[in-house]
Amino acid sequence: MSPVEGCSYTAKRKRMGEESYNTHQELWERYREIERRELEQRRNGQLSRALGWALPGEPQDELERIAEDYRRRTEEGLVELRSADAVCYKHIDELTREDRAARIESEDARAAWIQERLRRQPRPQ
Repeated sequence: MSPVEGCSYTAKRKRMGEESYNTHQELWERYREIERRELEQRRNGQLSRALGWALPGEPQDELERIAEDYRRRTEEGLVELRSADAVCYKHIDELTREDRAARIESEDARAAWIQERLRRQPRPQ
């Protein structure tokens, strides 16, 4: 039997496609696991610690409300999705691959907001 007998091009492509699918599936599962770990960190007060105290001109009760709303949503397993100025929430177990861009945009917006607050904090003399 020749080396190519019994090994068709179609079978090889199919096998490569299955391997690619498996790789994509593994990456997706890793992504979801990271999302779950980050949700747990948020559930444990990550945002409250990052916010700290109110800056001059910010009401402390407003920061506390933001942190409490955030904690409540994380307790429910909800993650934020953002597209431009539209924000919605979805249960972490219902995330799809198509939601990744909206999750990234949401995390980027939150990080930018926190960084801006840090930049505005008065520096110790």
